[in-house]
Amino acid sequence: MASTKTAIRSRRNLEPYLFMAPALIVLLLVVAIPIGYALVQSFYKYRWNIPTIPPRFVGLENYLNIFKDEDLLKSIGWTFSFTAVVVSSELVLGLALALLLNSRRLGRLRAFWRGVFLIPLMISHVISGFMFRMVFDPEYGPVNHLLSLVGINEVRWFTEIFPTRLVVILDDMWIATPFVMLVLLAGMQTIPVELYEAGSIDGASAWALFRHITLPSIRYPIMVVIVIRVMDALRAFDMIFMLSRGGPGISTTTVMLWNYRYAFQFFAMGRACAVSFAFFIVICLITLVSMGILHRETA
Repeated sequence: MASTKTAIRSRRNLEPYLFMAPALIVLLLVVAIPIGYALVQSFYKYRWNIPTIPPRFVGLENYLNIFKDEDLLKSIGWTFSFTAVVVSSELVLGLALALLLNSRRLGRLRAFWRGVFLIPLMISHVISGFMFRMVFDPEYGPVNHLLSLVGINEVRWFTEIFPTRLVVILDDMWIATPFVMLVLLAGMQTIPVELYEAGSIDGASAWALFRHITLPSIRYPIMVVIVIRVMDALRAFDMIFMLSRGGPGISTTTVMLWNYRYAFQFFAMGRACAVSFAFFIVICLITLVSMGILHRETA
């Protein structure tokens, strides 16, 4: 009798793993094995467009060459600058929109404006990059036409560094700010109304209510948004590829876009794998530090 109960208990303990087995097998075949193969390739010098030349083991040479490539180092600098600008801008703008939608002044229009502000979130980065490319086209785009109506000369959006970077930043803000807004709005709606009523009775101003009630109550959503958006911005590729191809020159080339060039333009697959894993480690370290701060703040 005891052995039967033990067998039933063992079967029940195995059932969750049996249900998970198909998904785990797919992840193993689609994710784990390719990642392991790419890690091995990062220690080899291999040009995949010349299959007759066998891969040559070079050890850490591909990783050391990262610090010798000036163009790649410039791309790393731009990637981190781009991340800092877009994440901080999206956080401020998303917070402002969340406060607006959480306000009672909009009345029945809150649902309507919430839907309007969420529209960019439904558009892929590829489509967004193509749209902004058309809108800011120096010859046929409506932006230069509107600027000419107010006496501003034609702006060469994609042939000068600063205008191109400005368009890239605006595109990322347009498509990612609704996500920030949605998360912060969800956090605001969990704050008890009684706290605001008590503060108002005590004579607190709108700024005091925001500073002492709203902001402390949404610290956790803010940290979650920052972690997610930093990881996304550091891996920016498709939107910039469609918008500027990393130009002019390499002024808007991110690490992922430069890595794409290593793999599919220079055919240096080993070096591309090394850059990918090096940057993967950097993103993991940034994520771990951010999560540590997050847990400390919520403890």
